[in-house]
Amino acid sequence: MKINWQNLFQNEEQQFLGMTEPERYQYFLLLQAGSPYGWGKENPESSDCSGAVCMALAAATGFFIRTTADELFRKIYTVKNPPAGTIQAAFWITPDSRQHGGRAVPAGTATHVAGIVGRGNAVLSPEEPKALVSTVPAVPAAGRIVEIRGLDRAALEQAAKDNYSFDPEFWKYFQK
Repeated sequence: MKINWQNLFQNEEQQFLGMTEPERYQYFLLLQAGSPYGWGKENPESSDCSGAVCMALAAATGFFIRTTADELFRKIYTVKNPPAGTIQAAFWITPDSRQHGGRAVPAGTATHVAGIVGRGNAVLSPEEPKALVSTVPAVPAAGRIVEIRGLDRAALEQAAKDNYSFDPEFWKYFQK
């Protein structure tokens, strides 16, 4: 017996269209589980941490941005103590100046982000070798502080107006 992928995906589309924005964000993050890590990428086949979050935001809200974990932390996810049922992400912040990925980062820099995909701080964390669902305490912090933040919708809308660009591979999954 074979799966009828066309019928399955038609059903998926109907379910997706009936979801709230936070549900769509979580759903799209989970679609990336198991995909390989790809530095600078943001598509379902391969993405890095900020790419996965930006892609899920685009799918959930229709606002397209592409930026770093630190800029997401400083400009887009600024709601502290976000209420349950909202779009959220966990950020790993350096408490001191250090090397990260071959570059020097100052204290207070968010060097990793993972989208919250469920209750109890479950996250989708794209890291080498692939994106996995985990919990915040189980994801290695490497001496970094972890902070959960909620989406600032107005900041997202403004950022989308500021001409952010995406990996060309991204657009085969979305209609312009």
